[in-house]
Amino acid sequence: MARSFDVVVLGAGLAGHCAALEAAEAGARVMLVDKAQQPGGSTLLSSGTFAFAATALQREAGVEDSPERLRADLLKASGQQADPSLLQLYVERQGETFEWLRGRGVEFLQLALSSSMSVPRSHPTLPAQVMAALHERVRAEPRIDYRGQTQASRLLREGSRVVGFSWPDGRNEPAAAIVLATGGFSRNPGLLARFAPRLSQALAVGGQANVGEGHLMAWALGADLVDMAWINGTFGMSLNRYPKRTLEPGDESILLLAIYRGAIAVNLKGERFVDESRSYKQIGELCLDQPSAVAFQVFDQKIMDQSVAAPTSNDYRSALDKGLLRTAASLEDLAAEVGLDPQTLRATVERYNADLASAGADSQFGRSSLGSGWGQPVLIDQAPFYIYPCTTGVLSTYCGLRVDRQMRVVDVYDEPIVGLYAAGEIVGGFHGAGYMSGSALGKAAIFGRIAGRQAAALAHRR
Repeated sequence: MARSFDVVVLGAGLAGHCAALEAAEAGARVMLVDKAQQPGGSTLLSSGTFAFAATALQREAGVEDSPERLRADLLKASGQQADPSLLQLYVERQGETFEWLRGRGVEFLQLALSSSMSVPRSHPTLPAQVMAALHERVRAEPRIDYRGQTQASRLLREGSRVVGFSWPDGRNEPAAAIVLATGGFSRNPGLLARFAPRLSQALAVGGQANVGEGHLMAWALGADLVDMAWINGTFGMSLNRYPKRTLEPGDESILLLAIYRGAIAVNLKGERFVDESRSYKQIGELCLDQPSAVAFQVFDQKIMDQSVAAPTSNDYRSALDKGLLRTAASLEDLAAEVGLDPQTLRATVERYNADLASAGADSQFGRSSLGSGWGQPVLIDQAPFYIYPCTTGVLSTYCGLRVDRQMRVVDVYDEPIVGLYAAGEIVGGFHGAGYMSGSALGKAAIFGRIAGRQAAALAHRR
């Protein structure tokens, strides 16, 4: 077969765009394929944060951080389960990737603290701006042919090498290298039931295109799968039509994390059930154990005053405007807004406030920080008050194909599948049993660039 492209990238989210741009900058002829109506994938549904360390934004904010501290936090967040070589690769390349993204039009906003960070290192963006900037680069690059609203069917292999893919109509498309950037499988009930049956009550909120085709195509060639046992839901996904737990057509569940600014989380009984400074992945699991798998984030005006447009998980005002937050002048009236017992909610908040006032920490669950040891919890005492009905949602799966440091997909015999690379959410081995906010987008950009560069190098050798 005559080959028109050196590298084919399947999936046009953040990882796919970074892979395509890097491969093209290395001189390869690239096809970027996406089945969705618009490029962006799950990146557009994310909070838009990147986890970087020792950046200019941190220095300007007076935050002392280092790559070594970032690595330690990532390992801790993973429950010591992450592949050390992938963590080291992330740490080695994260600084230059931050500058690479800025050089390609990505705008970073005010530094923030988020889940599993020992210091503020969340570098917020507006997801739509990120993808618009990178897609503009893709469309302007003559070496990249973007194909939207179409998809691959199967990978083609000759001997030990991947040599292309087939279209759904049976036509074959040859390529020297394939990069899988097809995301996760949060929208595939069959795969979720197989690998994460405990998430049966979780809300399905990932990208509509995330059904796991990349996993299946690579799995068919013997690719190894890792981190499948650690699939976690995400706490803080909005219940748009509470008390209903289902989403109607056109609804878009958002992620809101007022807990890391000082909010508490209560269940349908009006009682706290967790140390809110923990990872929102861990809180997500505990939320599923609560009555009806429903929780409420409760906070006051001084936390509302910290609302910002980015990361979107801290955009409380927008959530209020959309009717996803309820507000009242008293805690009793706030409880009545969502059907909680008024006296129980008041007692819960009063106990929490009394603990903070007397000891600076919570005696019930041991909360002593805003998040991962950073920041002091605050009293919830300034009216008006706010309450946010939420649940655990499967936004991303963060598990999948085992890769090496070149982003080559590795098979069950620990051998690279020649010509096959992966990047983004489809890559397993990095997050392990937990998750640091911003590491998913960071991983997508860093590993996407590496996959694209390595795929281009293989194409040139061939």
